[in-house]
Amino acid sequence: MKSYLELVPISAKVHKRQNRMSVFCIVLAVFLVTAIFGMADMFIRSQIMQARMEDGNWHTAFRNISEEQAKLISARPEVTASSWYGILNYRGDQDYTLSGKNVAIMGSDKDWITKMQTKAMQDGAFPQKDNEVLVTENAKTMLGLQIGDQISIDTPGGTSLKFEISGFLQNFSKTMEEDSYAVGLTTKEFRSIFPGVSNGEPADYNSIFYVQFSTHSNIQNTISDIKFQLGLSDKQVSENTKLLGLLGQSGDSFMLQIYSSAAVLFLLVLLAGIMMIASSLNSNVAQRTEFFGMMRCIGATPKQVMRFVRKEALGWCKFAIPLGVSTGIVVIWVLCAMLRYLSPEYFIGMPAFGLSLPSIIAGICVGILTVLLAARSPAKKAARVSPLAAVSGNANSLQPVRKAANTTLFKIDTALGFHHAKASRKNFVLMVGSFSLSIILFLSFSVTIDFMHHALNPLKPWTPDLSIISSDNTCSISSTLLQKFQENPVVKRAYGRRFAYDVPVTVNGEEKKVDLISYEENQFKWAKDYLLEGSLDTVQNVNNTGLLVFEQQNNTKVGDTVTLHTENNLADIKIVGSLSSTPFNNAPDVGMIICSENTFRQLTGQRDYTIIDLQLSKKATEDDVDKIHRLVGTEVTFSDKRAGNRSVIGSYYSFGLFIYGFMALIALITIFNIVNSIAMSVTARMKQYGAFRAIGLSNRQLIKMIIAEASTYAITGSVCGGIVGLMLNKFLYARLVTFHWGEQWNIPFAEIAIILAIVVLSVILAVRGPVKRIRDMSIVDTISAQ
Repeated sequence: MKSYLELVPISAKVHKRQNRMSVFCIVLAVFLVTAIFGMADMFIRSQIMQARMEDGNWHTAFRNISEEQAKLISARPEVTASSWYGILNYRGDQDYTLSGKNVAIMGSDKDWITKMQTKAMQDGAFPQKDNEVLVTENAKTMLGLQIGDQISIDTPGGTSLKFEISGFLQNFSKTMEEDSYAVGLTTKEFRSIFPGVSNGEPADYNSIFYVQFSTHSNIQNTISDIKFQLGLSDKQVSENTKLLGLLGQSGDSFMLQIYSSAAVLFLLVLLAGIMMIASSLNSNVAQRTEFFGMMRCIGATPKQVMRFVRKEALGWCKFAIPLGVSTGIVVIWVLCAMLRYLSPEYFIGMPAFGLSLPSIIAGICVGILTVLLAARSPAKKAARVSPLAAVSGNANSLQPVRKAANTTLFKIDTALGFHHAKASRKNFVLMVGSFSLSIILFLSFSVTIDFMHHALNPLKPWTPDLSIISSDNTCSISSTLLQKFQENPVVKRAYGRRFAYDVPVTVNGEEKKVDLISYEENQFKWAKDYLLEGSLDTVQNVNNTGLLVFEQQNNTKVGDTVTLHTENNLADIKIVGSLSSTPFNNAPDVGMIICSENTFRQLTGQRDYTIIDLQLSKKATEDDVDKIHRLVGTEVTFSDKRAGNRSVIGSYYSFGLFIYGFMALIALITIFNIVNSIAMSVTARMKQYGAFRAIGLSNRQLIKMIIAEASTYAITGSVCGGIVGLMLNKFLYARLVTFHWGEQWNIPFAEIAIILAIVVLSVILAVRGPVKRIRDMSIVDTISAQ
């Protein structure tokens, strides 16, 4: 043997059990950092993909600027793409039509379609000539169009605009929902047909200049420089806030609040990893002080002992860090695969086996640097072990007894458990800190769930995929059509509603107007969650009864009788319940009454529907939707809401999967960390427990002692972690929720109860292993345990 360091592999074999616990703790810490950083990285990637698909891949928009200013902006080296963009008939109120349907007319440069819109071009090419046009795919399907065909757009002035199709654009959620079309022209052609303007400035043509910067540039500095050089005001410049925020380039105040909150959360994750490893190493060295004392006996200097401890700790990293990193990567792969499966429209571009370099680097750095830093104090402690103490067999009795265990309130076994927990101040701080950080992490990350619920509105159970709407808002859609949909195998659920708008009524001697709406079985079932008072069964089964929709200014109450003035006669309807809200909007000073289909027929004589909603099965294809569209014809409004629904689902899955993944991971790490920490603490005191058994303590008393010690860590950690966790919870809530939505913070009792239950469960699991081990070992084995 040329060096004491050659004892490291020999020591590893002898102390395999203790080292296994330390290695496991390092694996947990590295896994925690790698998984959370990797999940955050993949979450940001998924949100960037969705933001580019929904809002476009542009960064800044400039209004009311001249052509010369636009050219100066485009010439900057930071700019990778730029385009003018304007639109006519966006709201469908300017009477531009294509084959009888409203059509939105867009004018842009090539970069807008090819570089700033993700997958916008489905077929063909951007117009090369002024008379060429791009058309959305829904027009291609319904009108049977092909590249090279001629189309004619009717204008409000009675003239027609003739164009040749050069390609097809992806459908937009707005046009699909409104059953309208959209076309794209060159900027030059768009301005030539713009009504009422000739040789005007770009702003006269409702045109905005959009710019895409290099993501490697400092976008905020570039925007500030452009504003300064061209003398632009803040009102002339707007940002794609969501995309820039996800790229870490936003100057928006709310995004800055999110950045600061994310920094706090990631610091907590790093601190949790450090505390876990430091606590583990401290316990590991504490139970092997006799071994280090024997090294001193054979000539090792304190410096050599310190080097030995550091090398041994780094040796654990050879196995622990790759395992922790690889496990974290596997978790990230699983989550990405789930995201691709749940919402393929948005996230099919995510790599199935992608690597998050920031998370891998963070995991490795946390593992190595933390082990080196955490090993310093135990190494110094090992170096101070007296050779005489090692020879006498008293190497473990390093802590002088300053105060005896308090047996006034508790029995000796319980009192000794409390005393042991507090005997080593440093070990107590590390153990309590480890417990506390788990609670702090959980309470801090729980704010992200509130943020998700405020930022996203999940789909309601009644949300349709397709809606067939009467063009004149009358009961003109045949009830036989509903029967056909209900028999269609690709339709999961079909339900209709009849509307009678602005019906004059008399209630309590006052003349008013209401919208009368019919519900069927499905809609009454969904209304249960919004029932304030009364009975849904009565409305469904008893004719001439209805539900009132609550409004602050409405003085109609449950039990009142409302007299309806229909076209045929007068009819009374009794209000037997009230709802807090409905999915519909009504005009000001117009009430809303919900009734059954039978009641609606009796009151109005109408048997057909105003709206039929369809929820499709997962196996429904585009061909199936096209067949449904052709079946209903062009006399009604065919509203396709699938694109908007997919956007909501994609956002919710992306947020929910990663945020709830964070919470589940923290809960899992909490359990493993507490179990491992308690096990190591007990193992470090195994000789003391053997001595207690030798002087007459029973196994039952030793078990009480261990439970008391673990409970001391858990109770103190829960109190400290709860206090600090609530402070951070309020701090983060103010930045993520209150700052943007104004909702005030409340104590998160549910989250506190969950994490405390996890801690209690962890302590119960933690004491089982050591208790079983002590029970199965003889006194001699316990005293000589390594």
